[in-house]
Amino acid sequence: MKRRSFIALATSAPIGLALSAENQEAVVFATKLNEAKEAWHGKTEDVESGVFVSTDGNLRLEVSLIGKNEHIEEKSVETEDGVETIYVYNGERLPRWVHPQDGVIKQFRFFWDNGEIPIEKRFWNDFGGCRIGQTTVSKESIPDDLMIEFEDFLGNLDGPKVILSADGGTALIHWRIIDMDACCGHRADVRWIISRSGAVMRHRHTTPSAC
Repeated sequence: MKRRSFIALATSAPIGLALSAENQEAVVFATKLNEAKEAWHGKTEDVESGVFVSTDGNLRLEVSLIGKNEHIEEKSVETEDGVETIYVYNGERLPRWVHPQDGVIKQFRFFWDNGEIPIEKRFWNDFGGCRIGQTTVSKESIPDDLMIEFEDFLGNLDGPKVILSADGGTALIHWRIIDMDACCGHRADVRWIISRSGAVMRHRHTTPSAC
């Protein structure tokens, strides 16, 4: 064998072996991650209430949805378009386009530095499609090499996200809900911007559904 060819083989072999080991390690980690994600999703369920806190701890949102077993009055009323079904919950009529089992908010309490800022019902009781996801997996059970992926998993659970602005002057609540006007579980984004003085703005956005 020529000396130049021998040197080339001698120098390239360890690199090839190293890459093979790295690839094998990546495959092992990917398998571990997929199995972990499957286990996490298996321990996730939809619930009817939750408490959501901003990362800095200054903001807290307590929300609950009308439960499946709660008493709902169903009535038929005459309208210009004919007979229409309406729903009454806790003595109050729900908006005509809202079905009580479609993920309707019944409580929406917002706190800033432990002081409650009342949010009028008109900002949160006129739509459905809200979901709250919860997992029984604890952070203490997650190994260090999967913690980043687990944090992403928690961040993608259904439910509102509560965020304090960089200057500390406003709060943002973002809830990615199911668009009940769409035909195939299309998502819509609802955002509330709240000031310390209690001023509230709400914005709802949805993108065209492919179905």
